[in-house]
Amino acid sequence: MFSNLDSIDWKGLGYHTYMRHEEIPKAIRDLLSPDEVVREEVRGFLLGAQQDFGDIYDTTPRIIPFCLEVLAMEGAPGKAELMQQLSGQGMYIAEAGVRSVHMMDLCLRTYAALRAGLDVYLNLLEQGDRDERVAACELLQYLTDDPERLIPMLLERVDRDTDEAVQVELLYCLKALFASLEWPRFPLKHQFAPALKALVEGHSSPRVRVAAARASVELIPQYRLREGDSISPQVQDLLASEFLHPGLPMHWTEDYPWIQQIHLVRDLARLSDPAPLLRLLAAEEITAEQAHLLARGLLCQAIVNKAHQRSHWQQIKSFEKSKEGDYYLRGSAIAAFQLERGPVRAILQAIVAADRVWERPTNLFSYFYGLPDSRDELRRLVEGKTA
Repeated sequence: MFSNLDSIDWKGLGYHTYMRHEEIPKAIRDLLSPDEVVREEVRGFLLGAQQDFGDIYDTTPRIIPFCLEVLAMEGAPGKAELMQQLSGQGMYIAEAGVRSVHMMDLCLRTYAALRAGLDVYLNLLEQGDRDERVAACELLQYLTDDPERLIPMLLERVDRDTDEAVQVELLYCLKALFASLEWPRFPLKHQFAPALKALVEGHSSPRVRVAAARASVELIPQYRLREGDSISPQVQDLLASEFLHPGLPMHWTEDYPWIQQIHLVRDLARLSDPAPLLRLLAAEEITAEQAHLLARGLLCQAIVNKAHQRSHWQQIKSFEKSKEGDYYLRGSAIAAFQLERGPVRAILQAIVAADRVWERPTNLFSYFYGLPDSRDELRRLVEGKTA
């Protein structure tokens, strides 16, 4: 165990947090400490904690193989927590934007180190306890080079696992893997669409059905106007119902209701039919904040190409002006001809008519679409376009 740990020139590898290279060997050995407080501290030191969670250092690709040794060791403590920590590196790589060449190379080497543990994670998914199976799902979603192997295995596991929380985690993992597919692997969506459709329509657990519905959204072709038979017609109703009446949280994102509602609206905006979002916008029980979110989803659905919707949702609201209303950080515009389309006009009319949307000031309309933020001005624009 850890046979070459002390022979590595850790300082010579380059940067590590706080430049405390001399502490790395002891920290790696402390991953086996019986004290959870000690293990938590060294996980954060080795792999990043709090705002630095998931950060990748020059030392990271050499640290991960020792973490895999811990995960493979019979009876080692804290395996679930260690996999959750490693999923931070996976998230960092998956969400990496423009980086230096050095950081891109470091991300590739870190990914290779994580991928080397694939069989270890799958073994823990098969034989681990509940926490270990959940953590394995969180980590596997970032191993996007192995969808041919992972997707059928995870779908089969949904049918076999008897723990509802693990089943939901498996489906969130599948959602991420389907979302990561590039066009040469699009046939995988068609191949496994029936299995997801069966889960949506026939599983006994409402939570599993909702998770399967969310995963199904990733099967929608980016460049077609209609979904065809790729997803169940029940998907839209399940997602809309979950927005109004959320069930028991089964995934960490569902622990935060506002984040979960954003995710549901994002999924609904991927569908071609605006009817579910329009019904939600007309519901009497929604709040002003929810109405704003639904308006954003409708405009995104009607105007933004599916291939570009992810970047649309990455635009965040201004923290400084959050008490004044729903303001975004910069302004932009769209091509005016898009406002002439019939579905866009109908959606704008519905938004103008929804009182809840206008209870909080916002720059949503000017920020994304070059439209007036005033209700009266937007109404006059719509009336002019439909005259």
